[in-house]
Amino acid sequence: MPNDRVHCVDCREPIPSDARVCPHCEAVQPSPLVDVAVVVAGVFAFAFGLLLAMLTVGTSRLLGFLLLVVGFGLAVGGYTRHVDRQAGRQAR
Repeated sequence: MPNDRVHCVDCREPIPSDARVCPHCEAVQPSPLVDVAVVVAGVFAFAFGLLLAMLTVGTSRLLGFLLLVVGFGLAVGGYTRHVDRQAGRQAR
C-alpha cells in the first residue's frame, strides 16, 4: 500500500490521503482547516486576554483572565485534536 493512503474515519478502509469523501461508505472526512482555525482563534484570544489582564482593572481584567484561559484551551485543544485525527487516519 502506498504511503499516500490513510484510513476512513468511519469504515476504516484505506482511501487516498486527499479524499474528502470516502468512496466506500460516503463518509465525509474531517478537514484539517477547522483545526487550524480553532488554533488561530485560541492564540488570538490568548493574546488579547493577556493584554486585557495586564493593562486594565476591574471587570475588564476579569474578562482578560477569562479570555486567557479560553484561548489557551482552544489553542492546545485544537492542536491535540489535529494530532489525534492524524494518528487515527494513519491507523497507528
